[in-house]
Amino acid sequence: MRGALKTFVAALTVAVIAIACGPEARDQPAARDDAPPPTTRIASTPTLPDNDTPTTTRVWPANWPVPPLPVMWLVHPSGSVWGSPHRFCWHLGADASRVCEEYNIWSGVRTYPEAIPGKRIPVTIESETRPDRVFANVYTRHGNLMVESLELGPNHPALDLDLEPGDYHIRVIGQWPYADPSAPLGRRYNEVSYEFGLHVPGAVALIGGCGMTEIGGDLRIVLRSLDDRLRTAADSANRAGCRFNKPIAQFVLTLENDAQTYTEVFRIDPPLVEFGLPLPEDLASETSGGPLPPGDYSRRMVAIAEDGQEFDITGIDGVLDTITLAGR
Repeated sequence: MRGALKTFVAALTVAVIAIACGPEARDQPAARDDAPPPTTRIASTPTLPDNDTPTTTRVWPANWPVPPLPVMWLVHPSGSVWGSPHRFCWHLGADASRVCEEYNIWSGVRTYPEAIPGKRIPVTIESETRPDRVFANVYTRHGNLMVESLELGPNHPALDLDLEPGDYHIRVIGQWPYADPSAPLGRRYNEVSYEFGLHVPGAVALIGGCGMTEIGGDLRIVLRSLDDRLRTAADSANRAGCRFNKPIAQFVLTLENDAQTYTEVFRIDPPLVEFGLPLPEDLASETSGGPLPPGDYSRRMVAIAEDGQEFDITGIDGVLDTITLAGR
């Protein structure tokens, strides 16, 4: 799959969400009303049961200043798996204050049940009322690349995903409306989100993407020399941050025209799942094919994983595939 952040994704049905009672969560929320009411943060972390058999009784810390929060779990053929709390923001009452808390992303995800082709995975939500809206976002476990974002209906929503083999994190978010006369539409939303792991069996393909700043103007790259740091920039003005689902061990820059080809191989040690463009100036590299005369050149930048799989960074929108080498 490919977007502003070029990612690809494909293969396997993953999930349904069955709701048994109702409140839950957030992440890609609907259009929000104006500024939220005052919030209070607390540091307590909910106590989660160690077993994987859901019950209708949930124990939260004694100082929990909100009503019992909704609970989510996945029902796999091999057994039920509790969701790890990610975030909640809950309205406390007539004074219009809310309690909000967010935990380290994915830190509570400990298991990655195997997805079975063609099998839906129900997600049960236990709460006093049904949510008004339910969302689900899917990310690669390594690199944290979002590969799917869906809005689901509140009544037995189904999460159907085609995913490449690999490990994934799923965040399920629910929203529950509450009345607030100060809001433009007379209501705001409580939100709760839970996180889960999922494994899709098979050979894992290299997935990557780069997000960029948005400085305008003349973005053409004109190099003073082949040592100019801009040779590995997305363009002449913007910085890019690139992430991958596998550690990248090499980065290969190729400049060519009808007469000549120049190649520079950067070695990334230790391999990384995330790095910026342009590359650091002190990164070691080996070159071949230089020097080059002044002129225009086509450019290709390729990230290579430890297992040899390649990802063409110049295939991403906004990354220039031509540069100019200026004369002295």
